[in-house]
Order: sequence, then C-alpha cells, then structure tokens
Amino acid sequence: MKSSKQWLMGFRFSFTRYVIPSLDRSHAGFYRCIVRNRVGALMQRSSQVQVAYMEGFVEGERSQVVSQGEAALISPPQIHSFPRPGITWFRDGRKIPPSSRIALTLDNTLVILSAVAPDAGRYYAQAVNDKNGENKTSQPIILNPANDCMAFNHVDCVSRSGPVLQRGTLVKVLQCTYRRRGCRQLHILSEYFLKYLSVSECFRSVWLSTLTTDSTELFAEHPQFVKEPDRHITAEMEKVVDIPCQARGVPQPDIVWYKDAVPISPAKTPRYRVLVGGSLQINGLLPDDTGMFQCFARNLAGEIQTNTYLAVTSIAPNITAGPSDSAVIDGMSIILHCETSGAPRPAITWQKADRVLASGSVQLPRFTLLESGSLLISPAHLSDVGSYTCMASNSRGIDEASADLVVWARTRITNPPQDQSVIKGTKAAMTCGVTHDPSVTVRHIWEKGGAAIDVKSSPRLRLDSNGTLHLSQTWSGDIGTYTCKVTSVGGNDSRNAHLRVRQLPHAPENLIATLSSSERRTINLTWAQAFDGNSPLIRYILEVSENNAPWTVLLANIDPEASSVIVGGLIPARSYQFRLCAVNDVGKGQFSRETIEVAAYNGAGQGVYSPKVTEWTLQGAYQIAFRKNSSSITSANVDVLNPSARQYTATGLKPESVYVFRLTAQTRKGWGEAAEALVVTTEKRARPQPTSHPVVPQEEVQARSVLLSWEPGSDGLSPIRYYTVQYRELPDSNWTVHSASVNHEASSYVIDKLKPFTSYQFRVKATNDIGDSEYSEESEAITTLQDAPDKAPTILSVTPHTTTSVLVRWKPPPEEEINGILLGFRVRYRELRYDRLRSFTVRTVNSPSANWAELTAPYSMRNLTESSLTQYELDNLNKHKRYEIRLSVYNAVGEGPTSSPQEVFVGEAVPTAPPQNAAIQSSTATQLDVTWDPPPVEAQNGDIQGYKVQYFDVLHQSKCTFVKSCSGFNEIFFYSTAPSAPSFIHFSELTTTSVNMSWGEPKQRNGIVEGYRVVYEPCTPVDGVSKVVTVDVKGSTPLWMKIKDLADGVTYNFRIRAKTLTYGPEIEANITTGPGEGAPGPPGEPFISRYGSALTLHWSSGDPGRAPITRYVIEARPSDEGLWDILIKDIPKEVTSYTLNLDTLREGVTYDFRVIAVNDYGYGSPSAPSPSISAQKVSPFYEEWWFLVVIALVGLIFILLLIFILIIRGQSRKYTEKTDSGAHSNCTSLPLSHGEMVRLDEGRFPALELNNRRLSVKNSFYRKNGIYTRSPPRPSPGSLHYSDEDVSIKYNDLVPAESSSLTEKPSEVSDSQCSDSEYELDPSRQKTHSFVNHYISDPTYYNSWRRQQKGVSRPPAYGYAQPDTVAEQDNPSPQPQGQGTLFRPKGSRTPTPSLLTSDNHSQHTLYRPPSSLGTSAQVPATGFSSFV
Repeated sequence: MKSSKQWLMGFRFSFTRYVIPSLDRSHAGFYRCIVRNRVGALMQRSSQVQVAYMEGFVEGERSQVVSQGEAALISPPQIHSFPRPGITWFRDGRKIPPSSRIALTLDNTLVILSAVAPDAGRYYAQAVNDKNGENKTSQPIILNPANDCMAFNHVDCVSRSGPVLQRGTLVKVLQCTYRRRGCRQLHILSEYFLKYLSVSECFRSVWLSTLTTDSTELFAEHPQFVKEPDRHITAEMEKVVDIPCQARGVPQPDIVWYKDAVPISPAKTPRYRVLVGGSLQINGLLPDDTGMFQCFARNLAGEIQTNTYLAVTSIAPNITAGPSDSAVIDGMSIILHCETSGAPRPAITWQKADRVLASGSVQLPRFTLLESGSLLISPAHLSDVGSYTCMASNSRGIDEASADLVVWARTRITNPPQDQSVIKGTKAAMTCGVTHDPSVTVRHIWEKGGAAIDVKSSPRLRLDSNGTLHLSQTWSGDIGTYTCKVTSVGGNDSRNAHLRVRQLPHAPENLIATLSSSERRTINLTWAQAFDGNSPLIRYILEVSENNAPWTVLLANIDPEASSVIVGGLIPARSYQFRLCAVNDVGKGQFSRETIEVAAYNGAGQGVYSPKVTEWTLQGAYQIAFRKNSSSITSANVDVLNPSARQYTATGLKPESVYVFRLTAQTRKGWGEAAEALVVTTEKRARPQPTSHPVVPQEEVQARSVLLSWEPGSDGLSPIRYYTVQYRELPDSNWTVHSASVNHEASSYVIDKLKPFTSYQFRVKATNDIGDSEYSEESEAITTLQDAPDKAPTILSVTPHTTTSVLVRWKPPPEEEINGILLGFRVRYRELRYDRLRSFTVRTVNSPSANWAELTAPYSMRNLTESSLTQYELDNLNKHKRYEIRLSVYNAVGEGPTSSPQEVFVGEAVPTAPPQNAAIQSSTATQLDVTWDPPPVEAQNGDIQGYKVQYFDVLHQSKCTFVKSCSGFNEIFFYSTAPSAPSFIHFSELTTTSVNMSWGEPKQRNGIVEGYRVVYEPCTPVDGVSKVVTVDVKGSTPLWMKIKDLADGVTYNFRIRAKTLTYGPEIEANITTGPGEGAPGPPGEPFISRYGSALTLHWSSGDPGRAPITRYVIEARPSDEGLWDILIKDIPKEVTSYTLNLDTLREGVTYDFRVIAVNDYGYGSPSAPSPSISAQKVSPFYEEWWFLVVIALVGLIFILLLIFILIIRGQSRKYTEKTDSGAHSNCTSLPLSHGEMVRLDEGRFPALELNNRRLSVKNSFYRKNGIYTRSPPRPSPGSLHYSDEDVSIKYNDLVPAESSSLTEKPSEVSDSQCSDSEYELDPSRQKTHSFVNHYISDPTYYNSWRRQQKGVSRPPAYGYAQPDTVAEQDNPSPQPQGQGTLFRPKGSRTPTPSLLTSDNHSQHTLYRPPSSLGTSAQVPATGFSSFV
C-alpha cells in the first residue's frame, strides 16, 4: 500500500483524482485515498494499480523436428509482460488461421495435429500487449516434419490437465498416444476435434470420462457486515463507549480499526480494546478521541469498510491559531487563518463588524469558509479593508479572535506606450504611466524583444522617473517591440508597443530596358521593388540621359505599385540611360543603377523579363466593432486602428455581460473577412478545463494517420482560442506537438505523418486568454496499420559467379522503413536484348487502343521467403548475355519499391581457384623469377586474360603489383595500388558549432600517402539545404583538422579516404553537434573588463550536469558573422575569470566571447555571447602627450633650481673671502660670568647663556655640502660653560675622557677661531644682533651637539688641572683673561670648549659654580637648538 505521504510528495492531485504524471513499473501496487476535513479523516478501500509493460522475447532462433503424422506442439518463446500478451502465430510472414487441424492453447502453444510436409517453415510468434499497444515479434522457430512413420497399430489415450482455447471456448484436452509401425505418435485431441475427425469410438468414450474427473475448485466468499455502528456517536468524557462492528465471509474476515485514517494499536493505546467479534471498546474518553472511526473487514475475496463519527462532549472551544494582520493586492486572494479545538467541534463564524461573512449556514460571494476554519477571500476588493473576527462556539462557550486586513490598490499601467513611427535619426519617447497605492514603491523595467534594456549602456537611452523611455538618434536597430514592466508589492503589470523607424527607401533593383515588340521607338522598363524604408512608397521618379547629356526628369509621378513603365518617342540610333528612384514620406531615395539601350527597332523581338518580385508593405488599416450579444448590429461601437496596432482596449463595458467583438483588416484592395469572438466581462475568468478523454475509433486508424475526437471542457468564462494536440510513440518516446493551432471550434482532428505499424498515444489541451488548460488524459494506445515498405534494399554488388549465374549481395532497408513484418525479398531480372543489336526488330501491337508498348523483355521474378538473407545466387541464366537486376522487399500489405537497376554480363566470371604451383627463385642480385601453372579449367570461368603478381616492399612499406598479359612478357608494367581505408576516425572537443576530427593512417599504404580527402554533410537538410563540403588535406601529416562551420543539434556524416596515386576506400562516421546527455549547462552571460592592453572575461558557473565541471573553454569570433573558434582550452574549474593579452587577437577587429563548461560527459552548452569589444590597443601612459609635458616641466624646474644653487654658491664664496681676511687678527675672549655659564635644568637638559654679541662664523655643514650662505654668528668656545657631570649621567652615549669633555673635529678648528674679530667689544655700542635671541629661539639648535658613544677613547679636548673647590666657591670673580679656542678632535661633530695656554703658559680650568646644580638655578631653555 502506498502511503499518503508518498502521494503528496511524489505526485499531484487534480480535483478528486490522483494523477501519476509519468507512470512506470515502480508505481505498481495498492493505493488508498484519504479524505480529510475539520471533522476527521476517512480512508477509502484500497485500489490496485497494475502497470502494463512488455519486454523483448528472451529466446533466439531455434529448430524443431516432428515426425510426419505426429502432433506438433510449438511453444512460444518466453517473454516478460504484463498483462499476459496476446499471441498471434505467423508462418513465413502469413498469419496462421485456426482450422480443424490447428489450435491455440491457453498458454499460447500452437498445436498442429498430424503434421505433414507442407507444415514445414519458419514460424513467428507476435506478442501484443492490449494495454499499452506494444508488440514484439520473436525469432523464427524452424519446423521440419520428418517422414518416418506410416500406419496405426496401437492407441493409448490419457487425460491432459491443460484446456485448449478453441474459437473463444475453453474445452478439455485429451492426450492420445498411438503406434504406427513401431513409431510412437502423440496427438492432442479435444471435444471439437472429435466431432470432425474420423477416429475410433474409444477416443470419444475416453474423452467423456475425463470430463468428470476434474478436481473441485475452492471458492471464497466476499465479506459482509453483520453489525455496523451508527453514523454519529456522542459520548461524555471519562465514559466507556462500544463501537459495534461484526462481519462474515469465507474465510472468516479479519477486523481492522482506524481512527482518522491511522491504524488503531491496542498495544500502544491500552484504552482501546477490540472485543471478540470485532467491536471496538474505548475506556475513559478524552477530547482527543473525537474523530472518524473506520472498521475494515478483509479476507481473500476482498475488503469492505464502515465508519462512524465519535464526538466527545463538554469541552469549551479554544482558538489555537487565530488570524493575523495581513495585506493583499486588489484582485488577489488571501486566507485568514483560524484553527480551533473543543468538543463537540466548535462551529466557526466569520464577521466583519456586524455582518456575517461565512459560517456553516451563510456564505457570501467571494467569502469561503474552509474546512480548517480559515476564511478565503477571493478576489479581494478595496472595500474589504477592515477588521475581521473569527468566532468559535459550541455548547460549552464561545471564543473569538480578530485581525485587520489592508488591501493595496493594484499597480496598473494607465498610460501605456503607444505604437510609434519615427524618422531615422530623430527622437522617440515611450511613455509608461502608472497608478498605484501611495504606500508602495514601483519600479520600471523596459525590455526589447524579451531582453532587458540597460539605459546606462548607451548615451542614446534615458529613463525618466515617471517611466518614460527616451531614444535619441534612432536607427534601424531600434525597430522592435518594447515592453514596459512595472513591479511592486502592489502587483505587477506590463504593456507592449512597437517602434518603427522610417528611412529613405532603397534604390529599385534589376532595372532592365527591353525593346517593345508592338511599338516602334519604344522600350519597356521593368524593375523589382526594393526596401520601402518602413514607410509606404508615394511615387517613383524616372530620369533619362540622352547621349550622356545631363540627367533630366522624364516621369515624376509613377504609381508606387508599378513595376514597369513604357517609354516611347525615342530617336533611333541614340544612346539612352535611365535611372529610377523611390519616394516615401521621408524623402527621395537613391537612384538605381543606370541602364543603357539603343532605341532602334530591328525586329529582334521582345527580350526576357526579370522575375516577378512581390513586396508587402504596411498599408491599410484595421476596423474593430463590438456590441452586446443581445443587441443589434447597428448599435455596435466601431473604431478604426492604424496598421501597426496589435491590441485594443475597450472601455465602458458592463460587468457580467456578453459582448461580440468583430475585427476586419483593410488594404488598398478593400476590406477582408471579419474575425469574431465572444467575450464575457467577468472577474471570474479562469483557465479552461481539460477536454474529455480523447478517442480514436478503430475504423479511423490508417497506416499513417488517425482521427482523434474529444469533447470540449469548460472554457473558464473566456473563449477558447485554439487546441494543442500532442502524440508520443510508445514505449519510450517523449511527447511531441503535432499541431498547436487546431481550430477552437473543432472536436476532432486528423493526425497525419505517423509511422506505419507503430503504437501511439495522444492528448489534447485547450487555450483561452487566461492560459492553457491541463492536458487531457492520454488516449488508449493504438497501433497504426501496416503499410507497404517505403524503401528498397541496397544492392551492394552483382558479380558473375559461374558462366550461367551471378551472386547478388544486398543490405536490407532499415526496420522502420519496412512498415511491418518483413516476409521476404523479390529478385527481378531480365535480359537486355537491345545490347549490341545490329538490326531493327519488328513487334506487333495487337490492341488498336494502345498508346504505348514495352520494347524490352518483361522481368522474371524469384520470391525469397527467407527474411534474413543478404545474398542470393541467381542461376539458370543465358551465357554471354547482359542482365538487369532489381531487388525489393515485401510484407503482409504489399511490396515496396524496387532498387536501382544493376547490370551484369553473364558468360565470364572471375576465376574461382588460384594459380597452381607458384614458385620463386633468384636469378640475379636485382631480379626474381616467378613461375606458376594456370588454375584448373573448370575454375577458370572463361579465357584467362592475364595474371597479377603482387609483392611487398619491406624497405619502403609499399605494396606493388606486376601485371602479366598472356600475349608476352613485353607487356609487364609496375604500379602502386590504392591505399586501404584510414584505420579509425575520432572526434574530440565537440561543441555546438565545431568539432576536432582526427584519423589514423591506413593499415596498408600501398605507396607513399600524398594526402587525404575529407567529405562531410548533414544527414538531414539544414534550413532546407544539404551542403556537402570536401576538404583535401595535403601530405601525410597532420592527421587531424578542425571543422568550425557546423550547425547546432545536427547529425553530420564524415567520410575520409587516403590517396597515393589514387584514392582508396573511405571510412565514415556520424557525429551530432551540441552537448550530450549529462554535459554541463551554459555558464552565466560573460562580461568584459579592460585594463590597458589586457582583457578580463568574467562569468558565473552554471548547471554542472551529471558530473562535476573539470575545466572551462573560451571561444571567440569576429563580430562580423565570424565562426566560433576555441581561444583558450584549459581553464581550471575553480576559475570564473580569465585575463588575455590583446596581442593574441587581431588589432582593430571587434570580437565576441563565450564560455563553455566541460565535464566527463563532454562539452556543455555555451553561454550567451559577451558584449562585443574591439581589440584596439590602448597606448601606455608614458606615451601620452600629457605625461611628456609633465616630464618637460619637471626638467625645467630642476634646471632652474640648479641655476639658483650656483648663484647662491657664488655669493657664498665672496663672503668667505671677506671673512678670511681677518683670520690672523688677535682675538680676545672675555671671561663669562656665573650666570652666563652652562647649567642643567631639572629635566637634565643643558641650557646655554651666551653673550649678547654678534658673531661671524661659517657653518661647516653648509660648507661641506657646497652651500655657502651667510649664517648667524656661532658662539666662541671660550664663552661656553658646561656641566659635564649631569650630562654624562643623562646621556649614556657621551663618554668623557678624563675631563668628560665634548670634543670637536680638528679639521674645523679654523672655522671657530677668532669668531669675534668682526666687531670690537664696546659695551657702549648698540648691539645690532643678539646671538642669544637668534639661537635660543631655534628649536633645532641643541640637536647639533651629538653625544659620544660609550667605550670610545677620545683625546682630551683641552688641558685639565684639579681646581680648588673652596677657592672657586670663595672667589666668584672671573678667571684671568686668556684666548679661548674651540678644538674638535677627529670623529666628533659636537663643539667642545677648550682653554688654550697664553704666552706665560698659564692654564685655565673649567669653572663649575655650586649653584649650577641647585634648585635656585636659572630656568633652562625649553628645548634644543640645532646648528649644523
């Protein structure tokens, strides 16, 4: 039994039917239908589904021998089928009818009593499945009766258990054995046979006795209920209830209980107990016990069921899942949920305010109370906005829940786009005005021809906020149908409009001038109408030039529908040129090519006219009229539409009314026939219902057509537009559309172009304005009748076999071309008596009314009944005659066409034995002698003309042949024979349009292979054309080629052969383009990004097919209709982008790209082509003009900067010379006071207090780097005071020598000496420059005093003597004056004070006042100053 869960997941329901869409053998089994509602569930009795199928016969060909006079029992070969197939027996292609000697048993065994010699033959069993129409034919069973027994001498009869089916009646079988001259014979006799056979009376008595010895059959009685429960049982909680159910039958039925379609198990629920006899007892009733109870009684004969509803009372109602606030679009459907519990089951009532919408007794239109208690509103209207209340009530109380419903106004296009016609190069605007609910947001999407328009892709396109699409500079590529789609939560809508771009008409074509045959000096000009520029032509203008004179207008207003004009009054012997142009509402088009004609009549007559050309242009109009079906024709509303209109909207119609619409088209010739349609103005339109079960009457079944009939279903309140008929070929074919435009008024249809002797099923669907119906149920399987074969066998060869016979070899036609069961072949042959005739032959025709006569000899025919033959020796022919031979096949219906005639000369045949006693010996170093004897005389079959001696050259791998004529050795010559066929054909890299073909070398080259010839063509015409392509490949390599001009989904035949001196035999193979089964689907449409001289192709993965994707392939083609070719082969499967250099493409050519995924099943479907992109290289930035300008400007700035530096350096040199002039003057240094010495502040940073005097010094850093500027004065070393104790503690990298001094490079001593020589020390002189003010304000000053690294030994910067600390403290007076210098040892960049000795060699020591480390010391400077 199939579970209901499997039903819902695997299939679909259609009303009250359960539909299995694609039935197969796995669906066989038992099914039950379960019906559920708010009360409970009921389970239907089981239904068995048996799936009809039939496989092929298991056994092959076999032989069976029976003695003549003995009964032959031919059992059919085993076949797997359901139901059991009907068997029809054939002998040598003819159906075997029943007779007094032949019968068929129930197991389809063919019984032939008293077999005789004519019963010999090939017997076939044809099995037909009555359910699905399949039929199969077995392999032949060859029966050979043997003549080895003669007469009766003993008879034994016994009863046989199996019956015989004779003329539709089952009769008992009697098996008789008798002996005839010692041979045991077996007969199967029946009561029917005993009536007609003259046999001994003992047969009849034995037969009658067997009729009474049959065993008694065992009968089963269908179950019947003895006691059934009431349909409704009410009980209170915690009570005990008994539900009666008793049944009888043979054997005694089993009782099985179900609650709501679920089996009851007393073991799982002890409160449930099945009593003796089958009744159900429930103890301690609970609310969950409420529901439907079913009792099933089953035995071998079947099952029956009864049911009751048990209601457990006294439970108040409860809304377990109430409605929630919802929103719906106007015109759509919505469900407000309300699920309840309670006992008895609560009654549901839905209200809006005080108005009852739906209940058990009330149901307003559009409001439906569902079985679950929910409310369906279909369709919803704007007036349905409000609060809805679900009320659940029973005898114990009431419960209710409410929710609010919001109805959005449907989004509609109220100002749709209109069909337009604009002139090429102008603007076009397509409107798309929308009305929608103010609370929703709408989005406009424009499409052209089904493809979305990206307005950002072209500056010609612009989309306004109101949805209007603007197109500027229109051209012919803009012609098409535009669709405006509006999407929103309030609904979607779309409208179409057609844009036509008019332009100047093209020039008329094929302008031909011919002399008039009726009038002198007159010519007739004819032409073919060209493209009218999408606008009706107004007139033609004809201009003429006489003897190359300027062009003048000859005729300025030629009818636009004319294709010829007569020009008269021409002057003889003058040259005329004519040209023609067309004019439409856009303007005058180009002139045609000139034609030259001499207007002299010379009697040549009328020339050949050009072929007639018909051009259809948009002319005329449409007229639409509509009225109520009940009103008169005169009250109809009539509108005239322009010729480009394809839709019409009628407004102001009354709802729920029937209208008649009538549409008529008009051209310049007048109005055509009208088309009418009935339209019902209602909101309840729906798709039509399927038609009835299609029927094919057996008398309407032909070999190639059937008549299908059906009854229309409901049209869904919308007129049926057409029917679609599908068919499928059993057993495995898919459904195929035979016609999608069957007249809507038809109820039958002739389906033609079917295959004879083939089983089919049919189905029908209807289509109205709303959509398609479901397909109808499939018709019963029918099998078309047999028909005469469509094709003749192919004669492969006709070769002389002996001097009076020929051997005919052939290939039978395909099985589908035989159109039935192949019964045999017919060979027709005749002697060609006209061959080599030297005189006339007189024949008399006796019939006076005859109008033709057969001059050649009539055909002789031989009937071949062996359907498996592929060759036949046609003998008893006349020697030295030419014969014509034809071949055909036949089946039970008739004979097929005959093959093409093959001629053969009879009298000589190829020798049937080889030369005898062949021997070979070496005569010289370069010569071999071969000797042999002729074949036997009886095998020569004529005069020996010569011999062929073949040998194989091992060195050059070539096969060569000598031919020796019987006239002498002087006629011997040497030649190379043709090569054998290539060893194989292999196809790879198969796509939708290309394939890589490779082949192998011939196994026998027989010389030097000079090339190959490849020929390929489609097996069926492509677009009505079958193109054969021949390609010659020069040389023996390469052994492959790429074919790129194939069509998608077409099967091609490829043939190839090799060539030495001539072409050898060919090898062929077929290949079908396109992805195979299991190949990947197309990747996403690629897009291209460009970076300099590289292109990057991006795509997304698609359907991988039946195996994972292994790699990707990129194909490219020139955009100007080039062929696709593989550009990149092996791209890893993980990659979805690829960058390629433009050097691999032809510069200046525009390319399209597409991507193909590859898996183990082969190449998949290609993606959509990428946007076209040009392979034009982009110059690098350093070749751009702006970059060169920037480089030039930068160079100019550097040159100017260099000039400036040179000028500054020159000025610095002048200053240096001036300062060096005072370098030898005596310089004195004043002692520093206590407050002017160096101190350490609280942060351990040294502060310098310098004299307020202007110093002139050169900066060593600037001088080293070639920069000479006038620097601020530098302090004299003698005027600086240091406190090295704290400095050495704070800065670890200052390693003092014995005096912990700071040193200065010796090379810079000269720069610091006599730094105060420029000015005299005059206290009363006004200071023009303050050294302290200059340096103390420079935040980089202190950084110039670099600390010395630890552990580095430095020479002392100055002399050192231990001072008297007490004396220093008591005598704060300054030290004696001396000359102070600044000495810098090598490697030091820090200025270090040093005291130089005077002439009396006095030494100066460093003075450190005690207050320099005290808290009362002067506040230090806030930072370092740098001077480099």
